[in-house]
Amino acid sequence: MKSRYLLIPLLFASLTGCSITKMAGETVVEFTHDEAIPYLMSQGDLEAACNMGQALGPVVSSFSRVEVETDNVGIATNMAAGMCAEFAQRNAELDRVRALHDNRTTDAQDDIIREKYGHRLAAQRMIKGYEAAVRTFGDFSESCRKFDSKTDALLSLLGLASGALALLHDFNSEKSVGISLDVPGIIEKSAACFSDDDWWGMPTALRASIWLSIPGAGPEGVDPIEAMKDAAKKGDAQGVLLARAMLVMMATNVGRPDAACEALAAIPAADTLNHDYDMLNAYAMGLMTHQADLAWAHKFGYRAPFMKPSCPAEQTGAPLSDQDVDDLLDGLLDEEDETPAPAPQTPAQ
Repeated sequence: MKSRYLLIPLLFASLTGCSITKMAGETVVEFTHDEAIPYLMSQGDLEAACNMGQALGPVVSSFSRVEVETDNVGIATNMAAGMCAEFAQRNAELDRVRALHDNRTTDAQDDIIREKYGHRLAAQRMIKGYEAAVRTFGDFSESCRKFDSKTDALLSLLGLASGALALLHDFNSEKSVGISLDVPGIIEKSAACFSDDDWWGMPTALRASIWLSIPGAGPEGVDPIEAMKDAAKKGDAQGVLLARAMLVMMATNVGRPDAACEALAAIPAADTLNHDYDMLNAYAMGLMTHQADLAWAHKFGYRAPFMKPSCPAEQTGAPLSDQDVDDLLDGLLDEEDETPAPAPQTPAQ
């Protein structure tokens, strides 16, 4: 009896000229788009997300060999896979800063090479996410478009974010990937098609990141950092921290630690966040925590306090200075000098 049901898809495929492989691929892609991606957005496990992107991404994309359209899910899987490369890059960067703090120059030299490899891999993966978004939805540099669903709009916006991050990683890998110089302008114009009120201030944050990266690219009289601050507030109100994370990262990159520290100090409480986007908030917190860790490592040689991304205060957690160590050693030596010598022992003792 069961064998009859197994024959139905085979018969349908033979009548329509479709292969079983193509039908299976279309089913997998549709499920990934409609169910897996929204589910992933509601989860806060970044390690699971990046591993899913690395493992599932190539499998889903392979169905393009049997003429299945996979770009709409390739946006998220490539960006998620890029997160794994980012994790490796961040660890190498933090190791480099700590090595320099401890005057371990050989280790620092090795760490910076590891760091650049991480930037390169992240750029390679994230630009694929951007390119998949452009192939699926267009680049909007000429005109905006309407989306069939909220998931499609989200994927398009994430594709732009993936492109912006790819640009930063490529720059930090000595432009080893060679991303086209046309990409920043396309991202800047396309982001203007999205509303800050609907998408957590992220459109303005993306545009301002381009303005900061390319001198003279922004509108006259507009301070990109101030624009990002306003965008971060809108994101906070909607419970999504991506715009605030972009502010922290870009302010640090352009030498505005005051703005970065101010943004870190204003991170909203966890109970105010939108749990439909736990994945995006976890990613944003990861970006901000990394910048805080770097600041602490530069100053003290170790990371920021656990679960408290912030700029290091002058005295908070500060180790003893060289003078303090000398004074302490002098005191210990003085105490040892004052200690009476032990009595000589007899053979019996």
